[in-house]
Amino acid sequence: MSNNGRNKATDAVISIVFLLWFVASIGLLIYFAKTGKTALALSVFGQYFLVFGIIGLVSSISDGGFKLKSLPILLFPLVGIGAIAGGIIIQYGSEELKKKCIDALPMIFIILFIIIGVGLIIGGLYSAIYLKLTCTEYVNAECVEVKKQYNRNHNEVYCPVYSFSYNGQNYKVCNDIYTNTYIPAVGQCYELYINPNNPMKIYEPLRVKGTGVFMIILGVVIVCFMGFVLHMMNNA
Repeated sequence: MSNNGRNKATDAVISIVFLLWFVASIGLLIYFAKTGKTALALSVFGQYFLVFGIIGLVSSISDGGFKLKSLPILLFPLVGIGAIAGGIIIQYGSEELKKKCIDALPMIFIILFIIIGVGLIIGGLYSAIYLKLTCTEYVNAECVEVKKQYNRNHNEVYCPVYSFSYNGQNYKVCNDIYTNTYIPAVGQCYELYINPNNPMKIYEPLRVKGTGVFMIILGVVIVCFMGFVLHMMNNA
């Protein structure tokens, strides 16, 4: 079997394992929640977020080091640790502490998802609007490489590396945005806009716009839904 075939087989096995793990975690979470085993339900929820958060951090660090845009990834292991800690408190803490923890859970989850939604909106605005406003200088750039990595679902995602000249200097840039849509071909030239004050900042109209709009819409939906849930809780 060729290396490519072995890699695909390995990816398929890993994807199946993670899918089974996800299904099992959801099943256990529902079972423990229905049977009143809140501590175990929290622990199951926490371990999933913790492990996936660690995987995301390791992937981010291995791909050129930890960057400012990687900060949202920290939310996942922190949520996992918090959920596991909550489970331990409910299982072994005092009755008063248990009651406070259980009473606070709905509000904690609502606030958490509102923060995630706001983060998506900010990230989408940055991608769709801020870069467009600041990257105003047109350049004709050649795609010299396409980086590849795997997302959390173990699907291949890609990020092009561009080479261009500006004010007599040569630049080689990559915005580190990995997607599986609109993958530029190596050797072809594409339309880019750069920040004249910092040519390493680029705006790719065809790749970034769709991603930014999707993030904004998803973030607005999450925030509005959680706001509605919070309103219903306050009026209950």
